[in-house]
Amino acid sequence: MGTENKEEINVIGKLSAEELNGISANQKVMEVIVEDINENGDVQEIHYCYFKRPSIQTLSAMNKISKTDEIKGVQVFTNECFITGSKAWEDDGKLFMGLSGAVVKAMESVKVRVKNL
Repeated sequence: MGTENKEEINVIGKLSAEELNGISANQKVMEVIVEDINENGDVQEIHYCYFKRPSIQTLSAMNKISKTDEIKGVQVFTNECFITGSKAWEDDGKLFMGLSGAVVKAMESVKVRVKNL
């Protein structure tokens, strides 16, 4: 059963190395990989989504909207920062929730140090 399922995995939106170099030449790009798992726990689809880093304006709008509706706040990010790849998360709540977690994690992936002098 294991090898049969691997052949059935549908990969959606993945860029080649050349395509990725083309979109990341002038901006920082985040590759988000969302795996759609079936009821048996097997991966049935892998969605590759590519996002640029949000601007301060996008973060501000995201923060403002998230105070009343966290999902709409993440939608601000996805709508403003999506570059290319799979957009299956637009109509699939399960994929969107997985993507939401990745977005939050990506926003926390900066290390800052402060030193009093």
